Amino acid sequence: MLKWNIMDSKVCLVNVFWLGERRFTFDEYENDRLYFLKKQIECLQTYKHNLTKIIFLFNIEPDQYHLLSKVFDITPKKIQGSEVEIIIRKNVGLSYGAWSDTFKQYKSKYDYYIFNEDDYFFVQNNWDKYLVNKYNSYNDCGYLCMAVRESFNWNQYRKHAGSSNGIASYKNLIQVYNRYGKLPSLSEKLEGNEGNYEGWGDTQIRFSFVFLEFGLNVYDVRDDYAVLFQKPSPDGKIPNWKFHSWNDKYLSVNKDYWKPSFNFHLCADLEFKKEYEVSTRDEAWAYYHQKENYYVDILDKNGNLIKWGKNKIISNE
Repeated sequence: MLKWNIMDSKVCLVNVFWLGERRFTFDEYENDRLYFLKKQIECLQTYKHNLTKIIFLFNIEPDQYHLLSKVFDITPKKIQGSEVEIIIRKNVGLSYGAWSDTFKQYKSKYDYYIFNEDDYFFVQNNWDKYLVNKYNSYNDCGYLCMAVRESFNWNQYRKHAGSSNGIASYKNLIQVYNRYGKLPSLSEKLEGNEGNYEGWGDTQIRFSFVFLEFGLNVYDVRDDYAVLFQKPSPDGKIPNWKFHSWNDKYLSVNKDYWKPSFNFHLCADLEFKKEYEVSTRDEAWAYYHQKENYYVDILDKNGNLIKWGKNKIISNE
């Protein structure tokens, strides 16, 4: 039962923008580098919310300075009564560095921080209320994201937010900040427009895995919403994956959602099936220390796959 009243909370949306070259792009963006800003404004004007503050933060390189006057021209001072602030910073640490710097600046001024990137859009009325309520429906939620990834060898056995846009409370973020002096991020500057993106994957994992150090868990929206994620299908023909496919409605979508040719790859991995049992914090912490995958293949005597099952935990220490 969701009992939290968002009217009692101060909620800040931190939306990070990038105006340079991208790994995945399309004609609208190539023709107009402010496409994502315009689309974010449109969605925030269309779908009801009760945000206290909206921060549009731009990670900027010198060759993008000429776009900033237009950014200020087209950005409203308020959207649905929420104050809009524009922050310009050097492109250090990707979105994670921007999120960390924003929290460092405001800290206790807001009860909840919703972290988002410019090419993902919330498309449900009262989506902010949903996120706050869902976050508080768990007694140990450190971070609520769009799609969780469990402990496996490919992520060094660290449960984390696979789609990292999400929400965290000030009281949990400040624990991380006080221990490390920042939210998980790198301080190095990217080389060129994009740099070696693959080298930053570990930062995404650490950003949400860190909450497990404080006895907290990472959850997602699988109980209520499907999620679209920009990632090529295994055959490379479809640019999007759909997670939590038993749900009809989307909470968060990407740019392709509005295309007439919109299509998606239906993710059939066990982690994204309705019957999947998400790990508890203690389970995830144990798998990390034991360097064990969360689930294992169960085979018959002939070596044929019968089903997947939870890996046995030896100890929670």
